[in-house]
Amino acid sequence: MKREAKIYRKWSLLIVLMIIISFLSPGMVEADGFRDVSPAYKESVNYLTGKKYTNGISPTLFGTGEPITRGSAAVILANALELPVKPSEIVAFSDVPSRAEQAIAALKQAGIVRGKNDTYFGFADSIKRGEMALMLSHAEAYALQGNPSKVSFRDVNDRYLDAVAGLVSNGITRGKSNTHFGTDDLLKRGEFAVLVYRAEMDKLTKSMPKSYSQLADKLNSGNVKSVKLIGDSITAGAGGDGFSIPQNGRVILKDGKSTYREASYTADTWANRFRAYIARPEYGQIDFFNAGISGKTAQWSLTRKDQLVSSEEDVVFVMLGTNDRIDSSLDQYEQTIRTLLSEVDKRSELMIVMAPPPSTNTIANYQFAPESINNVLKRISDENGYVFISHFDALNAYLAQHPDKSYEDLMETGSPHPTSAGYAVMWEAIQEKLQLK
Repeated sequence: MKREAKIYRKWSLLIVLMIIISFLSPGMVEADGFRDVSPAYKESVNYLTGKKYTNGISPTLFGTGEPITRGSAAVILANALELPVKPSEIVAFSDVPSRAEQAIAALKQAGIVRGKNDTYFGFADSIKRGEMALMLSHAEAYALQGNPSKVSFRDVNDRYLDAVAGLVSNGITRGKSNTHFGTDDLLKRGEFAVLVYRAEMDKLTKSMPKSYSQLADKLNSGNVKSVKLIGDSITAGAGGDGFSIPQNGRVILKDGKSTYREASYTADTWANRFRAYIARPEYGQIDFFNAGISGKTAQWSLTRKDQLVSSEEDVVFVMLGTNDRIDSSLDQYEQTIRTLLSEVDKRSELMIVMAPPPSTNTIANYQFAPESINNVLKRISDENGYVFISHFDALNAYLAQHPDKSYEDLMETGSPHPTSAGYAVMWEAIQEKLQLK
């Protein structure tokens, strides 16, 4: 019996080791990833596969660099748009498999796609960038409109002009170059994933409230006793004229040997413009506390949430993510910020989530883009009903509306910090979004 027990234990240990080795094997792939998806495509692919709009071409390959077929593009788009289908009007294309019949029928009934002829769809044919533009910009798809007079691509004829203008004007794509859109170039699966994802984010942006009245209502009723800002250096005001951290400034928190203090009240920043607005006599006595700390991340803030946020906060603004780009992945950031925002929401009467402004600073080794932060915060806020302000969108919109202004007017080139002019645009966006007049 003892010998049999030893043999049993030996085999049990061997089986456990084999299982562990199989999980550690470099050939294995994470459940939410593919071997051929680089960081440039990961956010888009994760979104589309997470929503069940599409799968890979195999359990371990998305097919990022392969041309996408008309059939695959149609099925992905139909899944994303969730269009209704009238079974009585389904046209049976001879080359469309049964699994895709309803998806393609829904797009055809909406006028988004047509067959190559009455009986042949071209299911296995590769799709071109021009065809993609027509599909995505269609009124029954993402209804993307733009100014055709601003399209300067030499390879875009009248058939595609309005569609390409819609994509470019809404930031869905740019041309292959300043003069070449690539109308007849074959579209790859990874490229299509990015385009659909951007169109989805554009649709989400347009569906969100144009403004929110909660803070204005609270202020006008005299029910605001405190306003707290939680964030990093952009919340603190780095880059603004006169920015400093006074040695006798209000203590935000003490962390070991480090003491973090509030930034100067006189610097020309969005926070201090807000501070001056809040000080209006008609709003009564309000404690305005800028708890922005330079260099800090969502993860750092989450581990110190009890020091940053009490259990009975009144109004709290949260803007974090810029520094997470240095030592975190986008997936990790999303998990962290979801948890942090949930905690702040529980502890406050009103939480306002803000996405940081765009930054082209390449000095740091960033892992993901400011646009990705914007998308993550936008999705989380929409899912949970949070009040949301996008400074990424606001500064880009300002530059689009003011061709006499440049990025360098609003943002420092050697850091992710706005200039005083950039902070002024941020404050204007806050006033407009929160109906603060």
